[in-house]
This record gives sequence, structure tokens and C-alpha cells, in this order.
Amino acid sequence: MPEAFISLNGPLFWGTVFFGILLSALFHGSSLRNWTLAFVNAAFLALLLHWEVLLVFGFLLVAWLLLKAKISPSGHHLLLAAIGAATLYLFFIHKGFQLPGTSQTMAKILPAIGFSFVALRIVEIVRAVWEERHPPPDLASFTNYIVPFHMLAAGPIQSYDEFAVQSGRVDKPTPRTVLAGAERIATGLLKKFVFAFAIREAFLTDFEAEGLYVLVELPCFLLWLYFDFSAYSDIAVGIGKLMGVPTPENFKNPLMARNLIIFWERWHISLSMFIRRNLFIPLQLAAARRNLPPKLSAALAIILAFWLCGLWHGFAINWLAWGSMHGIGLAVVRLYGDFLQRTLSPQRMKSYRSNVLIGCVCTAVNFGYLALTFFPIYYLPQTLLK
Repeated sequence: MPEAFISLNGPLFWGTVFFGILLSALFHGSSLRNWTLAFVNAAFLALLLHWEVLLVFGFLLVAWLLLKAKISPSGHHLLLAAIGAATLYLFFIHKGFQLPGTSQTMAKILPAIGFSFVALRIVEIVRAVWEERHPPPDLASFTNYIVPFHMLAAGPIQSYDEFAVQSGRVDKPTPRTVLAGAERIATGLLKKFVFAFAIREAFLTDFEAEGLYVLVELPCFLLWLYFDFSAYSDIAVGIGKLMGVPTPENFKNPLMARNLIIFWERWHISLSMFIRRNLFIPLQLAAARRNLPPKLSAALAIILAFWLCGLWHGFAINWLAWGSMHGIGLAVVRLYGDFLQRTLSPQRMKSYRSNVLIGCVCTAVNFGYLALTFFPIYYLPQTLLK
């Protein structure tokens, strides 16, 4: 969910967008283009944080030097583990834990740069180097991957594999791509400042209403969240098109999904793929190595992965309940799909999936369940895991 203190209606963000597009065009095809983008990202952080940005730059420089360290493989793995431990330490502070060394400066900086998303990018790059899928990047590429200014507010979380392949291939903007980029930015602004604003003003009470109004506020909150959150992604994708910086799509009509599996293929797609790459598949393989039945392994991996996804959003019983509802729901949908495959012929299965009435009912039920998953977060007392 959007978390950074970055104002989309302020001069800092849009001024950076303007100069980023200008400098990207001026240095297109130049060997300095990568450093130009790094300068734009660093300048945005400096203007956002003032002198506190030195702490961010220091962390990034140390992390990059540890990635680049040329020592024995076992020693290098130890250094990569140190980056992971430092990232986890900062992540806990970001989530409100009062650990040794916690300061008001940290409490200010970490949410300001959207550290939840930064932490996941660090996990991506550390794992890629650890597994020797990619060599350590240069400092400019490291900066551009970890703290891209247009993706700080709410992602998306680009995989490092994708970034490494695309970073050296930059297409020159054409009138078509410029128009497409401007259209995506306009769509994002419309979603955020018209649709999301209207829903919030007309229907939302910050969950202070009592009684049956919960049946109105929860689905309206889900609609508001979609318009507000996907607006950030639309704007990020549009800016990426104008700057020639590939930016992953993050939403594809998720609220029209007929079940939770399809929903998570369309909602916050970059987070879904991160969960799949770094949580679900490793957990499923670990369960399989213990000779558990494949279906049980998959169900346990899904539930555990979404427990961790819930805790990534917030260290509270409430978010653990949210993760449980999604994990159990996904496992049930998967088992139901297997049941249909076993009991229905291919022709009947095709008819079932193409039936418009069944599709509408499934979509409505799925929407209602998605709205219900927010109940433990906002209507139950916040119980922190501290």
C-alpha cells in the first residue's frame, strides 16, 4: 500500500519528473545516461530528506561496497548475509520496533523513502548476487535499482533479473511512447484526485462508523484502495515511459477477478511475483524435501507466504489475520480448481468457465471476500507483535 511521504501534488516530485525527462532525452545514447539517472534519483532524495540523506547515501554506499567485495565465495556470502541482516534490522525499526540504535531520524527517514519497498529490492539484488545469477552492478545501476524516485511511493517492485536485462537496453522515446506515457500519468491523476477522492469523501469514515455501515465501508474502502494505489502505479509507469526507464505494470483489472488466484495475478503484480519467487517456491520446495504430499506442500507454502506478506504490511495480529484469510482462501481456491479438473470433463469445464452468470457470481463473491479481509485490520483492536 502507498506509504512514502511523497506528495504527488507538490513541486518536488513533478520538478524531478521534468528534469528527469529532460536529462534522459539529452543523454540518450550516451555512456553517461546511467549516471544521469542516478543523479536524478539521488537529487530527489537529497531535496526530500535534506541533510538526513547522508545516512541513506552512506547505507547505499556500504551495501554496494559489500556487494562488490572481491574475496572468497564463503566470505562474500558472509558479507551478503550482513547486508540482509542490516536490511532486516532497519525494516523492524521501520515497523515500529524500538531496537538498539533506534532514533527519531531513522523513524523519519525510513517511511519517507518507502523502506518496505526498498527492503524488498535489496532482497532481490542480494539473492541474485548470492546465487551468482548476476554480477554485482556498478554504483549508478545499484542506485537506480534500489531507490528509483518514481517508484518509491508505492512500487512497483521490479525484479532484479528484469532490471539487469533491461538496464542496458533503452529505447528512444517516440511520439507514440510519449503520448502513452502522458496518458498513463493523466489516468493516474484522474484515479487519485477524482475517483479515490470522491469515494473517500462520500463513503469512508476511517472506520469510525458503527453498526451495519461496516457492510458499506469495507467494499467502498476496497474500491478506494484500488483507485488510490493503482494511481501511483499508473503515474510511475507513465513517467518510466517518458524517461525511457522500463517500469513494470502493477495492476490489470484485479477487482474483476473471479477468484483469489486470478486476483493476485492482477493486484500489486510485482509484490505477487516477489512472493512467488522468494517465499512460495522456496517454502514449497522445503516442504517437498520433507516428503509431504504435493497438495499439502503447496497449501502450507501459500499460507506461510501470506503470513509473511501480512507481517510485511504490519507487525500486528490484525495483519497476520489478513494474511491468513488470503493464504487459506488461495489454498481453498486451488483445491476447488483441482476438484473441478477431476470431476468435470474438458467440455463441461470449458462451459463452466465461459458461463457468464457463474462468472458474475464468482466475481461478486470474490469481491465480497476481499473486502471482508480488511475487517480484522480496521475493526479489531490493533495487537502488535512486539
